[in-house]
Amino acid sequence: MDEQGYRFGVGVLVIASLVIGVMLVLFFGAAPNFFAQRYQVTIRFDAAPGVATDTPVRKNGVQIGRVRSVRLLEDGDGVDLTLELDGQYKVRAGELPRIGTGSIITGDAVVEFVKETQESLIERFDGTGGSPQDGILDENESQLASTFIKDGDFLSGGRVAPDPLDTLLNMQDSFGTTLAAIETAGNQVTALALDVRKMIGGGDGELQKIAQQTEVTIENFNQTLDAIESLFRDPNLKNALNVMSTRLPELIDEAEVVMQQTEDTLEAFEGVGLAAEETMQNVTKLTEPLGEQGEQIVGDVMSTIQNLDSLLTDLKRVSASVDQVVQRVNNGQGTFAKLVDDDELYYTLIHTLQNIEVVTRRLQPVIEDARVFSDKVARDPSSLIDVKGALMRRPRGGVK
Repeated sequence: MDEQGYRFGVGVLVIASLVIGVMLVLFFGAAPNFFAQRYQVTIRFDAAPGVATDTPVRKNGVQIGRVRSVRLLEDGDGVDLTLELDGQYKVRAGELPRIGTGSIITGDAVVEFVKETQESLIERFDGTGGSPQDGILDENESQLASTFIKDGDFLSGGRVAPDPLDTLLNMQDSFGTTLAAIETAGNQVTALALDVRKMIGGGDGELQKIAQQTEVTIENFNQTLDAIESLFRDPNLKNALNVMSTRLPELIDEAEVVMQQTEDTLEAFEGVGLAAEETMQNVTKLTEPLGEQGEQIVGDVMSTIQNLDSLLTDLKRVSASVDQVVQRVNNGQGTFAKLVDDDELYYTLIHTLQNIEVVTRRLQPVIEDARVFSDKVARDPSSLIDVKGALMRRPRGGVK
């Protein structure tokens, strides 16, 4: 084979190897799809164990991108992971980014977005969006958590899932403690079994005594049941129960009537109590002025008694004078006695009274005219002086 054919064969072999290698890379997903639309977001984690460039990013088990870069912070307080995500997959800001273990054997890590919890939302979004930090998510904070992340966004609060190997090591550390506890429990069970054996063994055991007491108790209970059964077999008791069951509705009705009457009586007593209270208030109002003016009232009463005493003294004097007048009349002394005894004086008095009666009758029309005149003057004062009537020589009004 000549040299030119050899070079051609080597060139074909190299080109074929490169094409196969590129095809294998594209087939196994080791290289990104250059024609797909992508966007980048940066997430801050406290640590990033096992994460490197091209570490897969998943959501619900589906790969949605890769880690573009890993940057350790200068102060060592965290790691910023820049993720390159496929444009066809949307991730909400509230979904929790977490670093997990992709394979226990190889130890490869995987970045995944898991369903958010209420605690994680409060921890990452409480106090954002212009809302106060109050331990709850308001409308603005919830809306911010439900928005989709876009190219260039920065998120914090990334978590690292526990390593299963670390969990197994922790279990190994506590496994010895668990075995020691099991051994202690076994010893306690053994001691308990010995105590139970002592209680059961022999006729004087505690369990035997308990069994005997239980048997006596059951016997007493059976006797009690027999006594109750014999009691209910008594025909007199049955008849009494039948009568009671028949009379029970009537007794209930009578009890309701009595309760109603009692309620009415209590209401009446309540009314009487209210009336008595009102009466006492009125008496208090009446006696309160008396108490305030007690001294004045006592003084008035004493003055009235003194005046009454003086009046009685005067009446005694008048009574004595009347007795003297009566004695003088009986003796024919005085004007009244002369009027009684002298007939001429009597007739003169009668005649005088008759004259007074005639004069009274004659004065009655005059008095009536004066009354009418005063009434007209009161109604029409101008009628007292009538100038027009005087000129025309006819009265405008007159006295009837």
